[in-house]
Amino acid sequence: MKKIKSLFLITMFSLIMSVQTIVASAAQLSELESGIYEIKNDVYHEQEIGMNMARTYLDENMILEKSEGKWYYTIKFSGTDYMNNHRICLNGEEVKAEVVSQDESKHTIELKFETDSITPDLSTKIYVDAMERDVEFDVIPKEDTLNLVEAIEEPVEKVEAESTSQEDEKTSEETKNKEVKENSTKEKTSNKTIFIGIGAVIVIAIIALVLKKSKK
Repeated sequence: MKKIKSLFLITMFSLIMSVQTIVASAAQLSELESGIYEIKNDVYHEQEIGMNMARTYLDENMILEKSEGKWYYTIKFSGTDYMNNHRICLNGEEVKAEVVSQDESKHTIELKFETDSITPDLSTKIYVDAMERDVEFDVIPKEDTLNLVEAIEEPVEKVEAESTSQEDEKTSEETKNKEVKENSTKEKTSNKTIFIGIGAVIVIAIIALVLKKSKK
């Protein structure tokens, strides 16, 4: 019973710590202003030869960019004359990455992908021709090296204000047209009622006249 209780407490503690980590990462990103940042990285591979290869062919400088409320990393690889099929993995799963630059003469390639943290669980897979297989290693952003290079001004509020103004004008015009239509309908209904009333009076008058003559 005590073991079960201990396991339960450990599991709950782990869940709480995981949630706190996710919230903290989101808060860190939200606190940064829109712009382009430079950040350095470390690499990790379980074997020394893998570490050396990773450090040789991955640029130690990365770009972190905030654009339209989203965050993107751009990383640069060299040695594309010896390796290809570069892939990005977040939390152990491959994610969509855009090739933003590729220089065949310098044998470099740059990949851009979306992130939800400054320090995500990030790794890369690369097919090495000489080995005829994939090589995977971890990429570790060094948060303490984060440096703003260029601020980006995003006129979100202005766009929203213009959009709201246009919507207000459209709503006002629709309301005006609706009122005109309703008034026109009311006027037609009123005129119709008047004509019916007059017709009824005339009919009653004729009937009364005919009855009066018949009595004579």
